[in-house]
Amino acid sequence: MRKEVSDFWIGSFDSKDEYFNFFGENPDFYQDEDDIEEKYISKFAESQSENWIDHDFMESGFEDGNGTFIERFKKYSYSDQWITELSGKAKESDLKKINTIVFITKGRIKKPVSISTSEYSLQYIGQIEYYI
Repeated sequence: MRKEVSDFWIGSFDSKDEYFNFFGENPDFYQDEDDIEEKYISKFAESQSENWIDHDFMESGFEDGNGTFIERFKKYSYSDQWITELSGKAKESDLKKINTIVFITKGRIKKPVSISTSEYSLQYIGQIEYYI
């Protein structure tokens, strides 16, 4: 087993469609590779000032439901190692309805930040270490 450190966000999206619109890949991104430095692979990437994010190192999900935070997000990779810490940080946040988590291997995003609009809020929680 080796240690992994990931950057984590929790969020609230108005709907699953808004979530997919934000995290889904821009189909025009690969159309003309001459101007690839001027485009963003997704709205999430743009929000983090990264043109491209390797989704092989990222996991995210939208879980709207009635269960507890732990019940809704325990199905994600290695959650048995990070979910208690993330749940505690989620309780400290100002988000009222958390239906989204995102985590990506440390260093894939140079300066992770929180963002908020009228349709969604995504709060950067920080880094959590776990074994894979």
